[in-house]
Amino acid sequence: MRDEKERTNRELFRRYLRFVKPYRYWIILIIVLGVAQFIVPLTTPWMTKIMLDQVLPGVQGAWSLTKVVGVLAILSVYGILINFIRNWVTARLGNRMVVDIRRQLYAHMQRLSQRYYDTRQVGGVVSRILHDVNGAQNLIGGGIINLIIDLFLVLFAGFMLFQLDTKLALLSLWLLPLHYLTFTNLNVRIRFAWRSVHRQHERMSGVLTERIAGMKVVQAFNREDLEMNRFNRQAGWQYQYAMRAHLLSNGLGRLSQTFNDAGGLIIWLVGGSLVLDKEMSIGGLIAFQAYLSQLYGPIQRFSEVNVTIQNSLANIERIFEVFDEEPEVASKPAAIRIPAECRGDIEFREVSFTYVTERMDTRARIGNWDPDRAPLQKPSKPFYFIPPRTRPEPPPMITEWSDALHRISFHARAGQVIAFVGPSGAGKSTIVNFIPRFYDPVHGAVLLDGIDLREYDVHDLRNQIALVLQDNILFSGTVYENIVYGRPEATPEEVYAAAHAAHAHSFIMEWEQGYETMLGERGVRLSGGQKQRLAIARALLKNPRILILDEATSALDAESEELVTQALELLMKGRTTFVIAHRLATVVRADQILVIDRGRIVENGSHQELLSQNGLYRELYEKQLKAMKPEELKLVGET
Repeated sequence: MRDEKERTNRELFRRYLRFVKPYRYWIILIIVLGVAQFIVPLTTPWMTKIMLDQVLPGVQGAWSLTKVVGVLAILSVYGILINFIRNWVTARLGNRMVVDIRRQLYAHMQRLSQRYYDTRQVGGVVSRILHDVNGAQNLIGGGIINLIIDLFLVLFAGFMLFQLDTKLALLSLWLLPLHYLTFTNLNVRIRFAWRSVHRQHERMSGVLTERIAGMKVVQAFNREDLEMNRFNRQAGWQYQYAMRAHLLSNGLGRLSQTFNDAGGLIIWLVGGSLVLDKEMSIGGLIAFQAYLSQLYGPIQRFSEVNVTIQNSLANIERIFEVFDEEPEVASKPAAIRIPAECRGDIEFREVSFTYVTERMDTRARIGNWDPDRAPLQKPSKPFYFIPPRTRPEPPPMITEWSDALHRISFHARAGQVIAFVGPSGAGKSTIVNFIPRFYDPVHGAVLLDGIDLREYDVHDLRNQIALVLQDNILFSGTVYENIVYGRPEATPEEVYAAAHAAHAHSFIMEWEQGYETMLGERGVRLSGGQKQRLAIARALLKNPRILILDEATSALDAESEELVTQALELLMKGRTTFVIAHRLATVVRADQILVIDRGRIVENGSHQELLSQNGLYRELYEKQLKAMKPEELKLVGET
């Protein structure tokens, strides 16, 4: 299990800068453009002072009305041009960062082991890639860059204030401690509030994705009202959390506005007295107020930028939660490449395995715990004088260990067919999951051609293996794209040959678009037999040395099963094949039949040898004998 990492603001920024570093020149350009814009707001008040104190009173000097208006017109055009260029560069930076962070996050997710996905909802995982990455890029594009530019504006405006009147300038700074304490105490609450919003969004996305994928079941059991009520409950919590976050954010903005307005009124009062006493000109006071708004304006805008920053930091925390997950199965630095003459000889030596899973401890939340509601994050203290750390408290978790396999040993020689039978949950699928290294054994080893699988390059190893499952995954796209998925570099002739061999070509050509026919998500337009034959075509095209068949014919009608069986026989020829089946008629011709019960091999032999042992295999066989179809009885009789 990975150690919990302390995600302070400093650490989050440091890690985030790794993503930002390739764009440092673009960021510098945006900052330079932003500073260049200051010429307009910094010059305009001074020109206003000249207009009021010199031009309009008719004082003779270097400035005339035409010159002042001309300078203001030039500044206006200049400001529009610079603003356009800056907005375009900022948009390019933001969109480029979104693409790159998503690419890196998705690449990392593809390297994570199966155990990561065993305990997570698909919608929650997708939410990290889409929703959180969008928010994370705002830290630079809408947060830090604007903060840096506004900081320059504050410095320049402050300098101009001291040039106009030192006493008034010092008086205008009295509000800064109030701003500091306000930001310090509301920032932590805003961060926690947005963190709760994002976690609730993930929980809602996870359940919603599951229910949409299983809409057929929802409708078949007339559970539309139940699911609608659950969605309404989740959406209600999302609404409450979002409104709480917006209330805090809006409150920070209005407090900043109150402080700024109070500062402006004080300057009007004191500055107006100076004008009446002839110690300051009207134009000087107007210019001072304009520069004061440029000093206070960024501080007030910081309340809005701060919401973006705190929101983005909450997104970044969730992104780094994924990056902190280490793949449990990975190639060694000096991994062995599998030679072209791979035989496909597989040996299990004393393999044991324990599933380790984490789940939320619901016992710690009895009374308040709601599976549809993410816990509300709150700070630990009512008031802070210095910014606190905002590391999220991990939810109470229970770690569970479940022994799945115990000292499994057998040898599948190249080209043999090995069948696994036994009760549901006995560990059959767990055994075959070691062959493509979806998991690694806790104890023992799995060998390919006499070498531990952990010594091989994972990508190389999986190139030697193909899977045909009971519920094969077909992706949205064309029929051709789904078949060629097994070997993208294959020629069209090779794809058509694989479809012919899998008895799929005939039904494909019955469709108007043929191989260009678009399939729905997961192949919903196809029958079970058609899905299986496309999956077999995909496996044939890959031309693997090792084949895994997991209940590949268990859900088919008689006609489809006959065609699929013929295709499988061709696919299995000359390959080391592992077959999982509950229906014993499909395994009677295997070279070895391993009977698995409670994670152990309890019997091993051929069909006839196992029948003569009067053990679990014979018991399972006799139970199924009554339900076998005539053709299955004939097949069993032939053995």
